[in-house]
Amino acid sequence: MSSTASRGAVIAYNGYDSGLGNRVRVVLGAQSLAELEGRSFAYVWPTGKLFGPRFSDLWDFPGRTVPRAVSRLLAHRYPYVDASLDWLDDGKRRERLWQIRTGSEIQLPPQARPWAEAYRDLVPVDAIAEAVTRFSADELGGEPYVGVMIRAHAVSHAATRATSPVEWFEGRMRRMVEQRPGTRFFVSCDVPEVQERICRTIPGCTGQLDKGAYNSVEGVRSAVADVYLLAGAGYLLGPHFSSFLHLAQHLADDRIPVETAVKDEPPVVDPAALGVVEDPLRPSVRRAVPIP
Repeated sequence: MSSTASRGAVIAYNGYDSGLGNRVRVVLGAQSLAELEGRSFAYVWPTGKLFGPRFSDLWDFPGRTVPRAVSRLLAHRYPYVDASLDWLDDGKRRERLWQIRTGSEIQLPPQARPWAEAYRDLVPVDAIAEAVTRFSADELGGEPYVGVMIRAHAVSHAATRATSPVEWFEGRMRRMVEQRPGTRFFVSCDVPEVQERICRTIPGCTGQLDKGAYNSVEGVRSAVADVYLLAGAGYLLGPHFSSFLHLAQHLADDRIPVETAVKDEPPVVDPAALGVVEDPLRPSVRRAVPIP
């Protein structure tokens, strides 16, 4: 590590219990800052029972990793700093190592590359790419649909579960079907039994099955596939206070209208208004839906 630090380095630190959305935005934000400042870059990405996959198990990302214990040892000499970048001045630039420890989006200067842009350029591993492409062709067929993301698992953020109960999603989807019969839904839920019940009882629903254990390598790969499929929707119903939802939004270049339980309900939703994706792995690129 000393040779890396001698050139000036940035380490992005993720906690062991950090979720996917937080990890991705912290790593890519810190990497953007390192590029802007001409520093080398590495990141802490703990794996184990709480979170199984490495970054490279999900996307083709060749960045260098640092063990959590090494980062903590280095913190005695190079203390952790936060996402605000209020600490960044000429004196800090003379320090050999910056360690950014946060679960928040790093407040990058305007001249830095936005982390969401780098995220859109990531290439998912073959297992994820094949799952997205196959499901999109077999189940969605190039037609417009509403993406529904539900967080019901016990480990989901308490604010998310409190403000976005499953019952709200079910009621909202039923009203959509009443207002626009034939509306299709892609449902992503972190509790398989809830997802299966919704897909069974509400018309026009589909979703991935057999997604693997929660936060296992297989489970997170399925979650990433869900992100791409959600990003291919023309409208999103999602939970309040969820970074996972933001991953889907950013993949679609933040163009998809999003509704949560804490927002006013629009009178009618048209999932075809935004067009449909040309390639489910590039959901920011769309073509118009022909008017019948």
